[in-house]
Amino acid sequence: MKKKALFLALALAGSTTAHAQTAAQPETAQKESDSTETTSHKAVSEIDKLTIIESLQTIKKDPSQVKFHSAMCYDMAMPPEYTTFSCPTCGTETQYSYQSYQGEVANRVAYLIRSIGQIKAKTEVDFSDFCNKCSKDNDGQPKLKFTTHCLDCSQTFTWTANTIEELEQLSLLFVSFPVTEVDQGHLGQQKIEPEKLSEYLSNRLLCPACREKHGLK
Repeated sequence: MKKKALFLALALAGSTTAHAQTAAQPETAQKESDSTETTSHKAVSEIDKLTIIESLQTIKKDPSQVKFHSAMCYDMAMPPEYTTFSCPTCGTETQYSYQSYQGEVANRVAYLIRSIGQIKAKTEVDFSDFCNKCSKDNDGQPKLKFTTHCLDCSQTFTWTANTIEELEQLSLLFVSFPVTEVDQGHLGQQKIEPEKLSEYLSNRLLCPACREKHGLK
């Protein structure tokens, strides 16, 4: 009787172990699936990067392949005299002439914060020069400053938009790749020449070393 009970206990133990091993299999499969998914995302990212670089090289070689649209653009008949810059960091409000460079930056704060994620290379924007509280150099000409993580090597580099023309042209950074057409109707007198498009985009998506490596300098 004791032997029979012992055999029954061993059989139950073996069954429990087998069940535990079977239950663990889906978790292992899930981990393998996650790993495959991660690898897939990395591959897509690499493909996107190559597509962008090849598009920039193509535009530099032959800008005529890109169609530029230049519809009529109308200015506001009676713009207000002043506009208010509301600092996205501290909330301090600073008043500027509406038609000044500072006023143009003030009018684009929400637009830039909302749109900067569309730039293919990770980019941050610094508005501190335009805030009376955050600015470290109140006597100098304010600059809209950008920090970009190079599309190729991820090293950071900086660049600025110091004029109304440069502010207007920032929308060019939101194009889709490969670039086949560019709508410049909203740019008014600030339209970029086709032969300068590749240089403009390259200078804001790739660091100097990578621009040279890919023949885009």
